[in-house]
Amino acid sequence: MTDDPPQKDHIQVAVRNGVGYARVLGRGSFKVSASVKEYGNALLNSGVKRLVIDLRDCVGMDSTFMGVTAGLCNRFHKEGNATVEMVNCSDKVKRLMSTLGLDRLVDVVSGDSPDDSIPEKGELEDLAAKPESPLESAENMLEAHENLVKVHSDNEMRFQDVLDYLREDIQRQRRS
Repeated sequence: MTDDPPQKDHIQVAVRNGVGYARVLGRGSFKVSASVKEYGNALLNSGVKRLVIDLRDCVGMDSTFMGVTAGLCNRFHKEGNATVEMVNCSDKVKRLMSTLGLDRLVDVVSGDSPDDSIPEKGELEDLAAKPESPLESAENMLEAHENLVKVHSDNEMRFQDVLDYLREDIQRQRRS
């Protein structure tokens, strides 16, 4: 853990030696999910084939954040020779990922990556929150939960009410 208390729902990022890094401070939540998705996609579009997500200061993740991570894992895997790793995972976070099946997609590493260390505070930049309309937010949340259903069939029953609500909300917003 760092000396400073973690900020809530905050991500810091860096790219070094062709590797993308993201450090989750506080909770990985729906509040930062769109920004993380955009960052991961930008990495791939620029040719970066490895994303390391540092969870040493992460106190938890919600289903939207895990679903966005699942989507990034799928996109990285489709690129071939591209990987997403999570390092410094607490037992609590490992259990969360296992419950939803995310551990099937992401490489979970107990400590720092063996071939390079995670950038420290001075090397990381704050990832700006991506502004979203309520419709964009609902669409991203729906996509994230659909990603989780693709990962583990049990998630369909687990998130059926959420999926139904989000689909209805999206339709309602589109009609407005």
